[in-house]
Amino acid sequence: MEMNHLEMPTLCQGAMETWFQQVTTEGSRLLRNGVVSKIKPRFVSCNFEEQTVELAYDVLEWELNPQNVIHGGIIATAFDTTLGLLCHYYTKPYVVTTVSLNTAYHKPIFLGDTFYIKARLEFQGRSLCNLMGEAWIKNKTVVAASSSAIFKVLNEVQNNSLV
Repeated sequence: MEMNHLEMPTLCQGAMETWFQQVTTEGSRLLRNGVVSKIKPRFVSCNFEEQTVELAYDVLEWELNPQNVIHGGIIATAFDTTLGLLCHYYTKPYVVTTVSLNTAYHKPIFLGDTFYIKARLEFQGRSLCNLMGEAWIKNKTVVAASSSAIFKVLNEVQNNSLV
């Protein structure tokens, strides 16, 4: 059964913007430790009706591979983070976990670049969500990578907020 988010009073554009701003603010539970705190996602925008979010990531020196471009694993982590947060927003308060993440790399991303990931919730069922994302560079004119993911919605309620 597909969810109708427009009928859910606690989910709306304003609440979505507030939630993403809080989750991506330094000191939030999401950014206190672990790998997500190291890649430093920043909220850019979201659209509740289109079920999209855009986060920005600056390429940091520690993220470079031996060819001096961002390591593909960091890009995959940024996709997993962005797509996962979007999925979590629409499935809260339930816990979600990544089932699959498929990432294609189209262009290198260099130190000093900022890349923007725009994620879109394609489908939400009772237990699985499908999402797509694209990573843009150079003033959002070049697609550097793309990704698709499936997340499993678990029956357990998240005890701690990501904020």
